[in-house]
Amino acid sequence: MNESQRTFAFLILAIISVAAARFAGPAVPKPVAEITDVGKLFYPDFTDADLAKSLQVTNYNAETAEVRPFGVVQGKDGLWRIPTRHNYPADGKDRLAKTATSMFAITREAFAGRRDNEHAEFGVIDPQSEGSHDLKGIGNRITLKDQSGKTLCDFIIGKEVKGRSGYFYLRRPDEKATYIAKLDIQVSTKFTDWIESDLLKIDGTRLTEIDIDTSSVDLEQGAVVEGDMSRLSRTGSNDPWKLQGLDEATEEVNQDEIRKLVSSLDDLKIVGVRQKPAKLMQSLREGILQRDQFTAMDLQEKGFFFAKDRKSNRSVLIPKDGQMTVITDQGIAYDLKFGDVFNGSETEVEVGFAAKDDATEKTPDATNSPQKSRYLFVLVHFNESSLGVKPVSPVKPEAPATESATPTNADPTDAATPANTADDLKKKYDDALNTYEADLSKYDSDLKSYEQKVKDGEKLVKEMNSRFADWYYVVSGESFENLRQGKKTLVKAKATDGQPADPAETSSPAN
Repeated sequence: MNESQRTFAFLILAIISVAAARFAGPAVPKPVAEITDVGKLFYPDFTDADLAKSLQVTNYNAETAEVRPFGVVQGKDGLWRIPTRHNYPADGKDRLAKTATSMFAITREAFAGRRDNEHAEFGVIDPQSEGSHDLKGIGNRITLKDQSGKTLCDFIIGKEVKGRSGYFYLRRPDEKATYIAKLDIQVSTKFTDWIESDLLKIDGTRLTEIDIDTSSVDLEQGAVVEGDMSRLSRTGSNDPWKLQGLDEATEEVNQDEIRKLVSSLDDLKIVGVRQKPAKLMQSLREGILQRDQFTAMDLQEKGFFFAKDRKSNRSVLIPKDGQMTVITDQGIAYDLKFGDVFNGSETEVEVGFAAKDDATEKTPDATNSPQKSRYLFVLVHFNESSLGVKPVSPVKPEAPATESATPTNADPTDAATPANTADDLKKKYDDALNTYEADLSKYDSDLKSYEQKVKDGEKLVKEMNSRFADWYYVVSGESFENLRQGKKTLVKAKATDGQPADPAETSSPAN
């Protein structure tokens, strides 16, 4: 190429460069919001909180390095259950709706970072990811799904942003980028927040009888250690409680302690559950306590033992640490049997200790068990006698004889002559008949009312046995102590000569 050709080529290249620069214009960076989606919703398709039919929460406790899973699901049958707590029935509709509403329309307020190596700094490492338990900066993950299992929203919630109350680092598990969002999520992983924790649903005003047996089982001796037998009763809700066998000359019932006992029954709450073996569940639904080897072993692990009753010679269930029977004026008799002690963390109390295969429980380690609790076995039967006396039909009066009751030779003016004329007898009979018919009408009404009470009571017992049949319950150690009382607390020295009983004599601890 000669010199003139080379000059011409450079000229053409310069012209092309100028033209390209003119059409391209200056390089303008895109806005940050356009790159990072700041200001946009995390889940724009989540438009109806009522669609939420399941909740999965995975909480991480940094102090114990424990991942705490919790879930609530509505089944196809419309019932709510807690899969992470042995599928125990949940009262979840309102609480889940509240949680879903609090997770609705969460916005990406600000951009925090796009790299996954920043997740630990923000505390948004997925607690469900493999190997995350050995890392720092693990967050809490909350997932909502609809009836079909489609994800409505799924968040990993990290640390709260310093200096910005209510703002947290947040990311979707399917994204690397972390954002800042304002949160007020109303969610609880506490078992008792999701269930009907009032176990017995007893109305304390309807209690008519409380029988307490503080006998226990000595496992080393393989024998029952006899304890106190206390039978409390009253006629009506406003009547004072009476104690069978009380020495009324020197003792009286401690009504204040009994009020505390009734209050404890009325407010008895469960803190955990364990599922019973299938055969035991089925037999209890039918109102029978069936015994087989596997069932007996499972019961023994919880502190309940089969033994022969000395009086009936039948096989009965003996609890390790006493029992009580509570009867209401509806004819409902609750048999409460107190089994073995169970110590553990909150999660362990709720669901038990999982073995390596997550199928069975292992022996709790008392050194790492801050919460003392106890197994409770509940049976219900119908007690007709507590409904009161069954109405008795009145006796119809006999019609008087047709002859006059006045002797034929009697002098009507004689004061000693009885005035039992036919008219008198007929009047007395008519009055008696009117009374009988009124009594009969009342009897019919009372009998129908009584029979309805029997029907309602039997139905309620069946419903309760169906509810209690599947579960061993766990109650707090405090609840156990409040219920398993003996005569030392139920009885106090009687006041004499206008002087109150010595307070020191009425404050002894329960047996």
